[in-house]
Amino acid sequence: MYLVLFGIGAGFILISLIAGEIGEIGEFDGGSAGFAFFKPKLIAIFLVVTGAIGLILVPKLDFDGARGIILFASVTGGLVVAGLFNRFVMIPLNRAENTSSFNIQDTIGTHANVSSPIPQGGYGKIRYNVSGSVVTSPAKSEDGNPIPAGVRVEIIYVEKNTYYVRREEL
Repeated sequence: MYLVLFGIGAGFILISLIAGEIGEIGEFDGGSAGFAFFKPKLIAIFLVVTGAIGLILVPKLDFDGARGIILFASVTGGLVVAGLFNRFVMIPLNRAENTSSFNIQDTIGTHANVSSPIPQGGYGKIRYNVSGSVVTSPAKSEDGNPIPAGVRVEIIYVEKNTYYVRREEL
C-alpha cells in the first residue's frame, strides 16, 4: 500500500515537471472555505511523504499493533509536511504573484521611456516600472506626432491595452 501511495505521488510530481504545471488545471484551493489541502501539488506531496514514511517503518516495526502505529505516523507525517510546504512555499509564492499584478488604469500619470520609436500616427513601445517590475507595452503618441526612442513620456490614458503618451515637459 505504501509503495503505491509513494509511486502515485512521485509519478504525479514527475509528470508535472515534464508536462509543465498540469496541476494547475482545475485546481481548487477552497477559497476562504479552508480547503487548502485540495491542491494537486499538496496531495502529491502528502502521498509521497505518507508512502515514504510507511516504506521506512514497515520493516523496522514488527510487533502486534504496528500497522496502526505505522499508518498513524505515515498519515501524520504526510499532513505535516504538506502543511509546511503550503505555509512556507505555496502561500508566499501566491502572495508574490498577486502583488506583482496591477490595474492598467493605475498607470495613468506614470512616467515611461520610449523603448521602440513611435512613428507619426503609428505604434511603438514604452518601458516603465510598476509594482517592482519593468513592463514593456505598446504605445501611441497622444497627438499623433512621432516620438524617438529614449525620450521620457507620461502615460495619459489607456485604450484597448494601448498606452497613449505625451512627451514629458522639461
